Amino acid sequence: MKRTFLGLPETPERARVALIPAPYDATTTWRPGTRFGPAAILEASVQLEFFDEETGREPHRELGFLTLPEPELPVAPEKALSVLEGLVEEVLSDGKFPVLLGGEHTVSLAALRALRRRYPGFKVLQIDAHPDLRESYQGTPWSHACVMRRALDLGLEVIAVGVRTASREEYTYIREQGLRVLWARKIREDGPGSLRELDRLLGPGPVYVTCDLDGLDPGEAPGVGTPEPGGLSWYEVLEILKIASKRPVLGFDVVELLPLPGDPRTEFLAARLIYKFLSYLTPQLLSAPGEGKTP
Repeated sequence: MKRTFLGLPETPERARVALIPAPYDATTTWRPGTRFGPAAILEASVQLEFFDEETGREPHRELGFLTLPEPELPVAPEKALSVLEGLVEEVLSDGKFPVLLGGEHTVSLAALRALRRRYPGFKVLQIDAHPDLRESYQGTPWSHACVMRRALDLGLEVIAVGVRTASREEYTYIREQGLRVLWARKIREDGPGSLRELDRLLGPGPVYVTCDLDGLDPGEAPGVGTPEPGGLSWYEVLEILKIASKRPVLGFDVVELLPLPGDPRTEFLAARLIYKFLSYLTPQLLSAPGEGKTP
């Protein structure tokens, strides 16, 4: 039986949001298992309250959700990305808003490629503990440690938030290229001022949001493949998402969930984060031209 987000019956013809499982972790570099992330998110989502107390909305009623079946993905990264890119393209062609459930961070590239053909000028807002800017890692340029470097190769501008560790190669590249990184340390030191800077950097144009769950502090989200201390809090991430929702959002993903046996905190957080962001996005998704059209 197919898992669905929130565990509810679906009406595909009226759904404005499509959730795309991306069970892939062939290039993980420490603890494998993020391929089980999408199923864990969907399973945890059944326990969510459907009413969002902050916005007063019930996105499942207002928007309608469609959860795609979990695909069988090839091991080779380029082939896996091709399959996922095709699924995102189908969702976009059907006029639905794509939400990718990871899976390792490499899967984000599938959505970026598909969206770039339609919206060539958008920015990428990256919530992450790591910059993911290596040219190649462990023999492949498609590693999850390289995904934002590949996004830059597509001509996209990346704004990273919450980063708190980097290789020397990445740190040098950030400085030489003048890349926009809001380090977790500075966010903690500057407080609201750093988030006003994020608002300025994003500008008014469209944005894609990619949320690597290790961007959050491991005290709140321990179930990730590469945990780093000193991360963002739940409420800091919500403020970041609210800032993103002030401009057209083309899609988003939640990636790098590694389910921990007996500890469902992270998958529940991920499901709640998805529902929260969709509650922030409900007004713009409802006002998009045509049934289910992205902004």
